[in-house]
Amino acid sequence: MKSLLSLLPLLLAISLLSTGLQAQDAGGKEVTGIGIADGDPDSASEQALAQALRDAVRKGAGIDVMSETKVENFQTDYDRVLTSSFGYVEKYEITGQNYDSKAKTYTVKIKALVTKGTPGMDNVMALRLLIKRVESPRVLVLCEEKIIGLDNKTPLANDIITEMAQKNGFQVLDKEAVDTRSEKEARRDELLGDDRSAKVKRAGIATAYDIIITGTVTGEIGAIEEPFPDMKARDISLGFSLKAAWADSGEMIAVAKLPAATFQAKGLDPVTLPNQLARKYLAKILEGQDVELKDENAYKLFRKIISKWITELDLGAKIRVELKQIDKKSLDALIVSLQKSNSPISYVWLREFDSRLFSTIEVETRLTSAKLADEITKNLGDKYVLDQSTRRNLRLIPK
Repeated sequence: MKSLLSLLPLLLAISLLSTGLQAQDAGGKEVTGIGIADGDPDSASEQALAQALRDAVRKGAGIDVMSETKVENFQTDYDRVLTSSFGYVEKYEITGQNYDSKAKTYTVKIKALVTKGTPGMDNVMALRLLIKRVESPRVLVLCEEKIIGLDNKTPLANDIITEMAQKNGFQVLDKEAVDTRSEKEARRDELLGDDRSAKVKRAGIATAYDIIITGTVTGEIGAIEEPFPDMKARDISLGFSLKAAWADSGEMIAVAKLPAATFQAKGLDPVTLPNQLARKYLAKILEGQDVELKDENAYKLFRKIISKWITELDLGAKIRVELKQIDKKSLDALIVSLQKSNSPISYVWLREFDSRLFSTIEVETRLTSAKLADEITKNLGDKYVLDQSTRRNLRLIPK
């Protein structure tokens, strides 16, 4: 539980993440909040949401909790606004959002239930509530370890990060188990005469994971020394680099570079149990067990992932759409139609045009990829059909 303390501000914020606004309770006040931020759509959307929440707390609690704080970091400001000792947002819903491409400003409007005082709730249950709401994303952890003095055959960091993620409600999949399942399914398809399906499953084309967390661990376990009679000691130095990306699009979600640290191990461990020794100090760094490591650890990566989820959950995600052999006139008309649609679409980007191959647009929307595909095919007069769909990727081809 101690390792969760660094997550406390964000976890408290999750009390607001329920669908719709219920009747006011505990003296809560229903208010509206507006946030406007400048910049590109990716960063401005986060800042605008933080500003809207700040505005709601100011109106509901009767005090500007951030009057002297410049809004620069979404994660920090989101935490600070929602966990202010003066008041906090219990629940909210997005009532409007828009990106003005000319002014380069993102506007978010919310309806919120604000209660005075400080919220309190169980940390682990709060995090699991959020995970459940975003449909328990499937996570793959892949860490490369290069620790001099170990055989590096046992995935120590992989195991620790997996344990941390599972403890906090993430659904972590084992790559070997997934590959084994795919092979069994491929053999079944072959027995049923479906060789094509078997080849697809063996090729690993299907996306089995939503998020991939990768890491590089470097370090060295020093030689055993005897600084005093009957006392064994050895130094161990470790450094980490962690990344998280969406599996289907490759888009980076978060990066966390943990500071390198050197420890001096004493007693029996340095001599007889090098793997256990390495695991002990890997955990100290990843979980931020020491004071100097409390701000930079693996939980920081989880915090960034959750902050991204919160934004995408309420403002929508970017979905990449590929259209094969579409002419420029039809593509421009589609973009205009999507931007003017009554559906929850806040912005459309043209990324690439190629009339002979694939043209690409990105759509920020609260629609699922399947519903967005329906919206696009309807706008194109049913001239295109869906060829491939994942959570963040669509591919449409001519009929």
